[in-house]
Amino acid sequence: MMALMGSPILRNLTKLSSQTAAIGVKESCTIRTYGPFTGLLQFSTSTSQDVDMSPKEGKMCAWQVHSYGGTEELQLSCSVRQPVVTKPDDVLVNVAASSVNPIDVAMMNGYGSTFLNKLRQASSCTPNEASIEFPLTLGRDFSGQVIAVGHNVKNIRPGDEVWGVIHPANQGCHAQQVVTSQSNIRTKPKSLNMEEAASIMYAAVTAWSALRITGDLLVTGARGKRILVLGASGGVGSVAVQMAKAWGAEVVGTCRTDAVPLVQSLGAHSVIDYALPDTIDRLRSEGQFDIVLDAAGLGADAGQYAACLKEWSNAKYITLRSPLLKNFDEHGLLLGALKSAADLVQPNITSGALSKGSSLRWGFFVPCDAALDEIQLLVEAGKIIPCIQKTYPFKDLPKAYEHVLGGHLRGKILISLQAK
Repeated sequence: MMALMGSPILRNLTKLSSQTAAIGVKESCTIRTYGPFTGLLQFSTSTSQDVDMSPKEGKMCAWQVHSYGGTEELQLSCSVRQPVVTKPDDVLVNVAASSVNPIDVAMMNGYGSTFLNKLRQASSCTPNEASIEFPLTLGRDFSGQVIAVGHNVKNIRPGDEVWGVIHPANQGCHAQQVVTSQSNIRTKPKSLNMEEAASIMYAAVTAWSALRITGDLLVTGARGKRILVLGASGGVGSVAVQMAKAWGAEVVGTCRTDAVPLVQSLGAHSVIDYALPDTIDRLRSEGQFDIVLDAAGLGADAGQYAACLKEWSNAKYITLRSPLLKNFDEHGLLLGALKSAADLVQPNITSGALSKGSSLRWGFFVPCDAALDEIQLLVEAGKIIPCIQKTYPFKDLPKAYEHVLGGHLRGKILISLQAK
């Protein structure tokens, strides 16, 4: 328990507290093959609207929210000031494609605003665009072509095709242009087109962080480990299956009935249909696991899955559905950090995990050079392939948000700025 209370994440956070008409429907379908795996069918349905998105000097188009709420708050503005390179490590990118992640939908509704606003304020010595809450542009991962770079940028030049991620505290990439640090982007793999490249990075960094950092695989390695991925057909889950498989782990995934073939094609050793009433019994028959990764948003109170952990082997149940930012929003930073500590300890006790030598933990998106470098290598080697469910044109971004809101995703939902 003391180890949980003393986790670096909670220590750092406690420290921080002291501071409509559809015209012309177009459908397309492609299939690609990478190494031993076959790419998924990629369907794209677009509806066009009359919006003037032609370039204007010093301006760009971006989807923004001016207050928190539902998709009705998303507004397309084509008079947004273009971002510029202001820091030595900045890279300015002309966005070709981006994706919509569940975190975007949550942030649209105000999730994490208390903590993220503190980060924005801390990132700038003087009030400027980086510390202003509204208007807010969402979007966490993207692909595109470099326009300009800061003087410290070494390996990326104007004209290069890149892919990357945006930290949630920064203005996002659901816009024609975005600026980010060179540490958050890499040269786009030649095996991927722009849309495919935009579908991977945020989910992959999240999966990498959960498995390598929270799951201690940076220390112990994954070869020979048994890993269960809950929600294996979604954005993070589909990458986690491929990633763990590439590392030499034995991977079991859960998903709905219609997604079983998909998860099998990604390399899972076994796939369990969680819609069946005997799911837990089926999982127990598979044997016990070193890591259970909850990419389905079940939360740390899913004690029945903790029962699938190996006993007395430092096994871990890792959920990506942490109450941390929600607690900050509702209780402030100091009380929110204290409540989060209690929220983490309680299920470890009630589930019986601690009494059997295992633990329940929270996983987070942690961008770092090690993550981006390894993801780059895995994609270039064909060990991670893109899983794209649907692509929307930039003009129809609210429809993409509605799609993500509907849940039961089979891969990623994309936004193309190249779609006609």
